[in-house]
Amino acid sequence: MPIVTDLEGPVATITIDRPEALNALSSAMYGEITEALREIDRNPEILVGIITGAGGRAFSAGADLKEMHQEATNDTSWRPWRADRWDLGLGVSKPLIAAVDGYALAGGLELALVCDLRLATPRSQFGAPEIKWNLLHGYGALRLPAVVGLTNAMMLLLTGEFIDAAEAYRIGLINKIVEPTALMSEARTLAETIATKARDAVQMTKELALRGVDGSLDQNMRLYHELMARLEGSEEQVRRTGTFRARSVRAKDR
Repeated sequence: MPIVTDLEGPVATITIDRPEALNALSSAMYGEITEALREIDRNPEILVGIITGAGGRAFSAGADLKEMHQEATNDTSWRPWRADRWDLGLGVSKPLIAAVDGYALAGGLELALVCDLRLATPRSQFGAPEIKWNLLHGYGALRLPAVVGLTNAMMLLLTGEFIDAAEAYRIGLINKIVEPTALMSEARTLAETIATKARDAVQMTKELALRGVDGSLDQNMRLYHELMARLEGSEEQVRRTGTFRARSVRAKDR
């Protein structure tokens, strides 16, 4: 199976396992990744997801161009927009971590951008080369400016050139550079750290942060108050704040 999903405790790991093709994505694999992400979203036992690629040469080199984009479509009919696939903006409420080793190009970069946090190895490279083939970087073109700023996004999108991990870190595309042998353990530690936090607050914080990128201050503050009202007085909040207060009292009495 080119897409393998493992569940260990509260963390689900999606592995793209097609190393002989630099983990290039067929249309079927796009669907399998989408379904795996939906399972992360709907399964209450899963709190955090990790996405990675097998083989050490690529996270994913993007769509398999031998299969996809072979014929132009003449379907120009209008239909309401529905983000029914991850590369079309499908939302996942749980935090996602990309563990990148090697190439993250085109659709592979878009898949990394679906994630909230990104770790990479020194040998990783990132790029949006679609412009070389008269294609659009789609979801990534819409997401990149919010992640790295418009100027840095334009350099990637309009040149189609690759950047290394050091440059990706400098512009804020990735959170941390780690050695290949430590990549998955670092991703797992990060996932488990997030999983110890209050699940409702984690998911609502993700929603608030992502919605805040595009909304006005008034809209975002309304959303904040709406979400906060759902947390106020909850059993989980009472338990966690009570534990914090008890620890503070004990520390003060020492």
